[in-house]
Amino acid sequence: MGLMVHSIARLPPNYHRAYYLYLLDYGWDEPLGDALFANFDQMATIASRAKAIVIRGTVGSHFEDEVLSWHHFNGQPSDDLLPAIMITTKHPSYFQHYATRPTQTSSGLWSNEVVLLIPLRRCCANATDVTSLIEKIFTDIIAKKPLADFRIAKEMHTGKMGAVLDALILEPNVGGVGVDLKKLANIFTKPKGST
Repeated sequence: MGLMVHSIARLPPNYHRAYYLYLLDYGWDEPLGDALFANFDQMATIASRAKAIVIRGTVGSHFEDEVLSWHHFNGQPSDDLLPAIMITTKHPSYFQHYATRPTQTSSGLWSNEVVLLIPLRRCCANATDVTSLIEKIFTDIIAKKPLADFRIAKEMHTGKMGAVLDALILEPNVGGVGVDLKKLANIFTKPKGST
């Protein structure tokens, strides 16, 4: 399923999907961002079969709050991060309410659900690469497999270096096992000093 929205606050709080994919950009013409949005209908169709939803702003509009913004992502400048695909299991209402009602775990961190950001410039040289990237991401999500083509480039922990929630920035994986969506929460809930 795909939604074009002015505000993520409009999604009913009781409407849950396995994954939420956000298409994030600066809100102006840019080749990689344009390719991302050109594939929106295809992504929406595939998402409907994967218990997922793809969310994008309307034309000339973008999301803006402490996490999702055209000028920063989770407290970090967006210059080398956007355009991007953000993947999470968090319902959109989380981003509207986390500031006043944070979900705490026993370790004192935000909830053990993780936000992933895939910056397109790190993965794609052109529009064709964007299309291939989208196909790979959805193939792995539908098959409930690790995102084989990615590795963790940066961990963002709540309260550190301006981060307002736990998130991971991914980059292309030359070799290895990839990023397992089901096991990501362990990164943020492990006791300090454990591996």
